[in-house]
Amino acid sequence: MSALALLKLLLTGAVAGISAGFMGIGGGAVLTPLCLLIYPSLGIAPENMMKIIFGTNMFLVMAFSASAVHKHRKNNTIDGRMVMIIAPLAIIGSITGAWLASLMMSAVLKKAFAVLLTVSSLMIVTRGSTKPGADSTRGALLPQQLIPALGFITGLAGSFLGIGGGVVMIPVLILIFAYPMERVAATSSSVIIFIGLAGMVSYMWHGWGLVDPPGWSTGYVWWSAAIPIALGGVPMARVGAMLNARTGNKTMQRIFGAVLFIIAVKILFF
Repeated sequence: MSALALLKLLLTGAVAGISAGFMGIGGGAVLTPLCLLIYPSLGIAPENMMKIIFGTNMFLVMAFSASAVHKHRKNNTIDGRMVMIIAPLAIIGSITGAWLASLMMSAVLKKAFAVLLTVSSLMIVTRGSTKPGADSTRGALLPQQLIPALGFITGLAGSFLGIGGGVVMIPVLILIFAYPMERVAATSSSVIIFIGLAGMVSYMWHGWGLVDPPGWSTGYVWWSAAIPIALGGVPMARVGAMLNARTGNKTMQRIFGAVLFIIAVKILFF
């Protein structure tokens, strides 16, 4: 792999790592559009590209989120109880999503998902979030007993679309369950570690012997790209988590909404 290719991968990781730490979205939603731009120049065949991106992303979102969680722990913003509620069904959803992705084309579902993401992003910007006990005209729309179902949906979408799942989990936690804004990124990042691990193993299994990209790979996980991206992104995920702790709730709300909208546009038009 050339020096220019390595530089592209390192920069891709840096951008995705910051987004993973700051927004708690795992980084996969940022990685996918960037990888679609650079993977063709690295010798990846078009017919295998999306599955290789998704499989490799699962390792990367796990690595980025783990780095961010290390920083979030120091800031004491992780809701361990909520993580344990969401994670079990998120793992099952992640395994299911990787299996579905190995069987079918995801173009139509990606478009539908992007439309829903657009609606969520606009709602976050215009309606905002609430905190339990805070003065507000709007509380949780659904009881917390339904949060485990969110884990399954998050894991399914995160693995099927190679995005980690934060872009699903965060809007729902904010808008539907009125979850505190200052804890949402840290808690989401913690759950994404489980989603990433389960999805990575599943993509390895389903791609075993079916693809042979340049360099080193295991199934649909392409280590020759994953390692440079991780080297660029893991340190920056901590920087993103640090910025998250220093940013006000209203500002974070607008950033969340704007980034989700941009991601939705990219998915719609790629």
